[in-house]
Amino acid sequence: MEQLPDDQLDALTAYNVAELVRSGCTSHVEMSLSLRQAQSYVRVARQWHVRGFPGGMVPGTARLFPIWRRSNDAVLAESVSATLAEIEANRQYALSIRGAEDGLIMPMMTPHAADTHTPETMRAVVAAAKELGTGIHTHLAQGSGEVRTVQRLHGVSPAQWLASLGALDGPFFGAHMTAATADDWSLLQQRGAVYAHCPSGGGAGNSSGSQPYPEALAAGVATNVGIDTHSNDYVENLKLAVICGRARARLVNQFSGTKLPLPSVMQAVSGATHGAADGLRRPDLGRLAVGAKADLCSIDVGGLLVGSGAAGPEPLHNLLYANGHSVRHVFTQGYAQVVDGQLVVADESQLVRNGARVAQTIWAQLRAEGWFA
Repeated sequence: MEQLPDDQLDALTAYNVAELVRSGCTSHVEMSLSLRQAQSYVRVARQWHVRGFPGGMVPGTARLFPIWRRSNDAVLAESVSATLAEIEANRQYALSIRGAEDGLIMPMMTPHAADTHTPETMRAVVAAAKELGTGIHTHLAQGSGEVRTVQRLHGVSPAQWLASLGALDGPFFGAHMTAATADDWSLLQQRGAVYAHCPSGGGAGNSSGSQPYPEALAAGVATNVGIDTHSNDYVENLKLAVICGRARARLVNQFSGTKLPLPSVMQAVSGATHGAADGLRRPDLGRLAVGAKADLCSIDVGGLLVGSGAAGPEPLHNLLYANGHSVRHVFTQGYAQVVDGQLVVADESQLVRNGARVAQTIWAQLRAEGWFA
């Protein structure tokens, strides 16, 4: 991905953003895998009047894995200068585009995770986030390995360490949280942080298991439903959050004797709208109200395969049978992006062809390198 020329990178970005918009997602808290990929996202978002809170992951994907999968913490110490340079590059780019397109582009700082940063680099992230005023989006307690590493290095959980450095002082989104503790949930709830639950994270049928969506809801934590690029269908992810969350809650209750409530579709919709907006400290988003931005998504919940010909007494429940193809109209800040189920910000057939050509190039390279053997 990092070696693709800008036009090919933008073709893949456009394909992905088109799926998000087509499935009703008007606003994106977006952690791209590098600054270069974040810049590609912004180029597309600005053309289509998408509301984005983008950032390039630090360390970016080109440097990440030797640091993340290290067997010796000397690797982390040696990474500091390069990581600080990445943070500064992201800060400068964020300042250059902050408020672009009549306020639609509001970049955030997006550190990869607590176990790939030192106190020095994380303080630099926090300082940049405070300068931007838009907050931080990161992976948090995404596995037991991260938790063990941070406890070994700092004596506390990842959430507690980040809080001690001021990372939770502004808007804060923590993704996955598979290894979160009760104390972590309490801390996030007290600080107004948002748990970004990604039900399709890792891909369909991922062996790493489900995420603690019902636990977060039970703890009163503001909980958003997000994606992890394996499925860009936002309606589908709302559905997965409820279905997988209810299955998880039943299993946890059966085998641990707890009484977690079963997640509801109303909780998923709330987290996808005003819950996420409140976490961003944006009362003008996520709601239909006087003074709010003109964001709107309409979904057909009465048609074939989704409903019964008319909206029922509990129409939101029909979202459990819908997907992105049920979305009829999408507007962001008054700009039309989807009308009558058709993408209107780009030629969809050309967009698909352009994306396909780049994907085929990547597959050919992977095949030549033996990845499909």
